[in-house]
Amino acid sequence: MIYNGYAEATRVPPSWHGWLHHTVDVAPTEESYTPREWKAAPPQHDGDPAAYRPSGSTLASGRRPKATGDYQPWTPGN
Repeated sequence: MIYNGYAEATRVPPSWHGWLHHTVDVAPTEESYTPREWKAAPPQHDGDPAAYRPSGSTLASGRRPKATGDYQPWTPGN
């Protein structure tokens, strides 16, 4: 199989996802359905530089912020 660009499962449109998972019997190329513009799912950026990284993530700025002492660590046997 030769992909046209980067192979990413989240880029499969919902209509093709349904056909690939045998949810519908008719492939999107064989039907006349036109999806609405507002039904488009936003692109997923998991694992690439545009992914959301919260402030506590080690990937956000390269350094995790110091602990503030607002928790008590668990110790086995206590």
